[in-house]
Amino acid sequence: MSLISYGLLLLMPRAKARRLAQAGIRCVPFRPCPLPRWSAFSRPSRSVGHLCRVAAEGTMGAAAGPAGRNTRMSARNVLLFLTDGHRTDSLGCYGSTLGATPNLDAFAANGTLFRRSFCTHSVCMPTRASLFTGRYPHIHGVWANGIPLRRSEVTLPQVLAEHGYATCATGKVHFEPQQHYAHGVAPCVGPGQRPYYGFQEVHLSENCLGKEYLDFVADNHPALTEQALRRTGMPEKAHELQWITDQAICFMERQVAAGTPFFCSCSFHELSPPCTPPDTFAGYYNPADMPVPELRADDLEKRPPFYRQCYEGYLEKGRQPEEPTLRRYLASYYDQLRFLDKQFGRLTDILKKLGAWESTIIVFTADHGLSLNDHWQWRHGPFLFDQVINVPMAWRVPGAQSGIVPEELVEGVDLMPTVLDLCGVPTPAGVQGRSLAPLIRGDEGATGRDSVLVQERQAPDLAARGLDPSTIWQVGVRTHDWKLIHYNDYPHGELYDLVTDPGEFSNLWHDPAYRQQRLELESLLMQRLAASQDPLPELEWDW
Repeated sequence: MSLISYGLLLLMPRAKARRLAQAGIRCVPFRPCPLPRWSAFSRPSRSVGHLCRVAAEGTMGAAAGPAGRNTRMSARNVLLFLTDGHRTDSLGCYGSTLGATPNLDAFAANGTLFRRSFCTHSVCMPTRASLFTGRYPHIHGVWANGIPLRRSEVTLPQVLAEHGYATCATGKVHFEPQQHYAHGVAPCVGPGQRPYYGFQEVHLSENCLGKEYLDFVADNHPALTEQALRRTGMPEKAHELQWITDQAICFMERQVAAGTPFFCSCSFHELSPPCTPPDTFAGYYNPADMPVPELRADDLEKRPPFYRQCYEGYLEKGRQPEEPTLRRYLASYYDQLRFLDKQFGRLTDILKKLGAWESTIIVFTADHGLSLNDHWQWRHGPFLFDQVINVPMAWRVPGAQSGIVPEELVEGVDLMPTVLDLCGVPTPAGVQGRSLAPLIRGDEGATGRDSVLVQERQAPDLAARGLDPSTIWQVGVRTHDWKLIHYNDYPHGELYDLVTDPGEFSNLWHDPAYRQQRLELESLLMQRLAASQDPLPELEWDW
């Protein structure tokens, strides 16, 4: 007698199966069969093991030990230095003359600097999910802030952890909305909650809302607890950015001592003005010396209506910062950037001190850029002009050439497959990005993308400001020379000649002289969207 013959399926330990067999009940070994139905409304739980493409099987065979784990002690470590709202034009390596980033500039000069790197979305959660999954927002499902990343999505730290890496996140992760945090304070992720999206060790803190950070202040600097909550007047020793860096340093020290390859994401939020640098960095820049954006009186009239909606309703009573206030905000931005650059220097110094400099891949990038009153707009989403979507990206790979500045277009989804490629780890199926390793190595004939795909969906937070979120559902394509932005179900759009109009002031969408160019870019956009659909099937159940 077989339980399967009665339409029953029991999964049990072998010992119990033997006891049942002795009682005359035969248990047929279960062998998975192809899944029967697929649904567009659910996603499989994708385990790393069965999704890895073993395209580099020979390499992995030599590098992997029992159970497929990577046991090479010579494996490359990875440090990801991730900032938030970081404009490319604030960095010396991208042309700034303010001198706020000497450590980052020196790093970029001795590595590979991508000038044309673009995020996939204009706000934090979608683009961070893309960085860590290698998938576009309309595929991984985080299409706006406030939508948590599915636990079934395979992440970069998860893949590396399954190949023997110790993984850690310090600072901002933002895979879940802040509403998930009790009283707005990010919880400590305890052992029972790990791995957290693949991170085995987690020290969350964002906007001084990390419980672990606030406990650190209360225990070590009790007189500063109230100031920490207000994010004002914090000395370096108790500042959130310093604490985030301290956690990353402590983690790397332990892994180097243990001889364990590591992946460490060290991420910061504090580049959204008005910023709150420590007193030793505040006031370094004179507001009068700050570069302010070019503003044109007719700019809003040439753009889709939501630009004016945002201008009139994004801030209280529609008041944008007056120029003196704007200059103070900009000065605080660069003051904070100097302090952030110091943290990057601390991380690179400790790697050299530990003897891990030549065995560590270092990546510097940002989740998105920032509008500082460009085109009369403040902050970042829901805008897709270059000050928002063009993000810094620099790599240092031991053994690679230095001083390389590729002109190719790259996307945030390219980060995950590049790290895995450089570490000799197969890329999971479903990853949509491309490895930049050939460009970083300076391989002859290495090519990049012809275009980048960017998007912004119906941001729920806009409704709270009295705006109509449906008016900003946009998707765009940017080439080296052109940008086109399409708005769902609306007759308007945006078209810019980036060669003659790099500031994106002259919208050519309705200009009949550019109709053919618009049609060609719309065709390219459709091709990109078709090619970006999920390469994995959708399943309704797991078995």
